[in-house]
Amino acid sequence: MLNPQLDRRGELTHLLTTEGLPRRHVERLLEMARAQACAADATPHAASGMPVFLCLPDAHAADRDAYAAAAASLSMLPVPLQAGADEALAETVGALAPGVLVLRHAQSGAAHCAAAHAATGLHVLNAGDGRHADPVPALALVQAILDAKPDLTRLVVTLLGDIRHSRLARSAIHLLTTLGVPEVRVAAPRTLLPEGLPQLGVRACATLQESLRDADVVIALPLNVEDISGAQLPSAREYACTHGLTPAALALAKPDVMVLPAGRLAPGVEVDGDIAAGLEPAEARLAALAQPLRAAVLRVLAGDLT
Repeated sequence: MLNPQLDRRGELTHLLTTEGLPRRHVERLLEMARAQACAADATPHAASGMPVFLCLPDAHAADRDAYAAAAASLSMLPVPLQAGADEALAETVGALAPGVLVLRHAQSGAAHCAAAHAATGLHVLNAGDGRHADPVPALALVQAILDAKPDLTRLVVTLLGDIRHSRLARSAIHLLTTLGVPEVRVAAPRTLLPEGLPQLGVRACATLQESLRDADVVIALPLNVEDISGAQLPSAREYACTHGLTPAALALAKPDVMVLPAGRLAPGVEVDGDIAAGLEPAEARLAALAQPLRAAVLRVLAGDLT
């Protein structure tokens, strides 16, 4: 079956998901982002002048501005689309000129739909679709891990929280297994775990303590409260008691354990207040890593592979 992200030569023409993304493309994006972050000056790129269509809701204006800044840093032309452009997605995509479409959509699979309707020369960058995928922040998580612990083949990585509703968790899991992490664990109330974890190469742990024992990296996910019914999660207090990350629980991990927040965490719910207070540097680091990754993906999709 053909990978809809790749052209006939196996080159990346869209970035829709990390699932099935060949390792060489993951490594190239990470390498280009590192080079982008270290660049001392803005050198001309083959992508100069190409439009970058920004289809992100007003509620995500900060991310829209970040993609616009990434495009401008490459001398590409950011073009915000009008509100509601995502409502008739096929028609919107069909009317766009060659360039890159940065799309965030509430429906899972929307990015794949956009890619299927894109004319030749229009490349789709998935900036988050429903519960399905969110490649760029997942790449930032992986880059943060690599910076601190370069040998991924020796790591135990644990994801805590609402795995079922998190597109970032899914994207991160695919990247970690693709890059050779030998043990990826998850822990959450059973109702917040998706089906098919063994097929993803992921170990579902029965308790928080089991998931943290000798872990090298812990990725803490927020509870997507708007997606969770009362039957799935009776109360935040119950979650905090069974799966909230505390110093005592974290003591089961490796002494040099790395804790990464995969979104905004509520002190006293997903994480203990003391742990939450120490996460600001990690949050800032992830934000700093995301920007050159945005630029790297735009360059690759625009055909600038240097």
